[in-house]
Amino acid sequence: MKNSFLPIEEAPFLRILLPFIAGILLQHFLPFLHAIYISSFLGIIFIIKYYNSSKFPSKRFINRHYFGIAISFFLISIGIATLFIKQKSETGHYSPNYKYAIATITNCKETQRSICCETEIKEWIQQDEQIIRDNQKVILYFKPDDLSRSLIKDNVIIFKPKLIPIVNSKNPESFDYASYMKYKGVLYTQYLDAQDWKRLGYKQDKSIKGIAQRLQDSALEKLKKDNFSETSYAILSALLLGNIKEITPEIRNAFSTSGLAHILAVSGLHTGIIWSLLYVLLTPLVWIKMSKLRPILIIIFLWAYAFLTGLSPSAVRATIMISFILFGQILDRKGTTMNNLFAAAFFMLLYNPYYLFNVSFQLSFISVFSILYIYPVLYDLINPSSKWGSYIISIFCVSAAAQIGTLPLTVYYFHELPLLSLPANLIIIPVLPFILGGGMLVLILNYLQIPATFLVNGLDQILIYIEHLTKIISTLNFSSIKNIWIESHYVLFLFVIIFALFWSYRTRRSDILIFTLSFAVLFLTADTFYKGHPIQNAWVVYHDNHSTTINFIDNGTNYILHSNPEKQDSTIEKKALNFWMKNRIGNIIHIKDSSDLQNLIICQPFIYFKGSKILLLNSGYWKNKKSTYLLPIDYAIVCKGFSGKLSDITELFSIQTVILCSDLNYFKHQALQKEADQLGIYCYSIKKSGAWIFNTDTQLRIPSITSD
Repeated sequence: MKNSFLPIEEAPFLRILLPFIAGILLQHFLPFLHAIYISSFLGIIFIIKYYNSSKFPSKRFINRHYFGIAISFFLISIGIATLFIKQKSETGHYSPNYKYAIATITNCKETQRSICCETEIKEWIQQDEQIIRDNQKVILYFKPDDLSRSLIKDNVIIFKPKLIPIVNSKNPESFDYASYMKYKGVLYTQYLDAQDWKRLGYKQDKSIKGIAQRLQDSALEKLKKDNFSETSYAILSALLLGNIKEITPEIRNAFSTSGLAHILAVSGLHTGIIWSLLYVLLTPLVWIKMSKLRPILIIIFLWAYAFLTGLSPSAVRATIMISFILFGQILDRKGTTMNNLFAAAFFMLLYNPYYLFNVSFQLSFISVFSILYIYPVLYDLINPSSKWGSYIISIFCVSAAAQIGTLPLTVYYFHELPLLSLPANLIIIPVLPFILGGGMLVLILNYLQIPATFLVNGLDQILIYIEHLTKIISTLNFSSIKNIWIESHYVLFLFVIIFALFWSYRTRRSDILIFTLSFAVLFLTADTFYKGHPIQNAWVVYHDNHSTTINFIDNGTNYILHSNPEKQDSTIEKKALNFWMKNRIGNIIHIKDSSDLQNLIICQPFIYFKGSKILLLNSGYWKNKKSTYLLPIDYAIVCKGFSGKLSDITELFSIQTVILCSDLNYFKHQALQKEADQLGIYCYSIKKSGAWIFNTDTQLRIPSITSD
């Protein structure tokens, strides 16, 4: 067993966790199979086979593997049932026939076009005034005015419910926002004008989460009153209390490029440092022979810290895992940290199976697993001789192990590979205990109303030093590789390669190394043959309800044309970046009217690109105009600003295809689509079918990945 990837005696809980996760995945990806019946049936079959194998318990023990298989099938069923129950519980009681809804606001922020509020609907009021109680999460967008801007957490409002399901942007490779919100328990959204809602009052949230968030707000208020600089306060509130609201995009980008983004969110690293500090501070209990009291007090203090972070999910995860370890010490039960990790993961997924699809949970779990599995190998390879060298190498190996293990997920989700993260972490991580310990001491002194000016000034200087260091690192040309695109199957491939190589070293088995290298060659060879060609020549009209943006891709050169040059869409890069990364398309070149490039000629409203004759309709210029000759047009792009009818256009042009942009209002869109059908012109609706993508190499339209 010592030659296995993970000896079962080190982590017996893995036998429970793996089939449970398999059940969750079956229900998530293949809910139509009703696999719970199949797995339960197979579990019963193997149980019967086990008990019928012999009348004598001693002989039955020989066939105990039947019992193990049966338990695995039952755990798969439990995983399926857990996710099924979660899915059903979050659909809520919403019906379009409800007269009113009463909701409590849990969070508010002002966006560019609205006031966005996270809410929980507590009551539905039917037409006959009957009340249905609920606890459904909904995102509400309010029209900006003085009243909506005054909304705060725990305000209670009443509104007319016309909820709509949260849907994704229909652009290629767009972020799966609907699934992201579903995993957070939010399925619906609604926009409210001033006359659609009314504030009823204020009702304090008395739940455990509400108490924790008020405690976090109180601690943040205490820190804010101290003499920290604005940037230092933002970094400290994120590092110590998990509050990222004050972190500016500039700071976030600098930390991300430097490979230090993980320290801005309270996680296992922060909780582990607090644990280490408490462990040292409570050492006198061992001297007075009260060693059993130390783990008990540490558990209490760690959960108090978790409350101080507002019960941040990552802090709760870390606290649960550490609590498992410390309970083992209290009960004098020897257990491995790896087994405690799997146990913590199991109980967290049992509580909320959607954690499995949470990026933070995945990174946190893989990071700790990587440290436990890879760190001993790296430390053994370096084998430091001195005490101080051992300390520095330990920090280096912990950081390296976490980054190696999480590399596939980091690149897949964030499309960036920090190259200087190891030296940056080697400098910053040793300073974190002083920041976290000093920050906690400042808070304690504040609550005791004892001045902490000297300590605040010292912390402020350390935080300014960290900010300057991250900015310097992030500005270096070689600090990171950005815009990396890998497909999901490559994530699994990289995990297999990384952990198989370390497995080979741990067990000194050459056959594993040979198998791993052979697998890598076969995988890459097969991928080369089946991999699709990137789109290097195409034109795209993106799905955007506020404006129309046309993208011309000429041999990888990236041209952008806005239908209204005075209102250029600054968010286009965010909408299209994944599509550009996947197809290795270059940086944006904004173009305007009267552009004459090699394969692209623009003289609005006419556009010619690689054989496609395009007409841009964004005004009422063509109304009541006629011509004796119909100019042939391949594609007419109709967007916001067009005030005529298609019949006006067909008096002048012979049009093959009409493309209706998503910034057209509903009634205009419907009227134009109906008219196109009557005129016998093929009509493509971006609002319904997703972004228009036309490959000029193949002269074929490519369906949008997120199209309906």
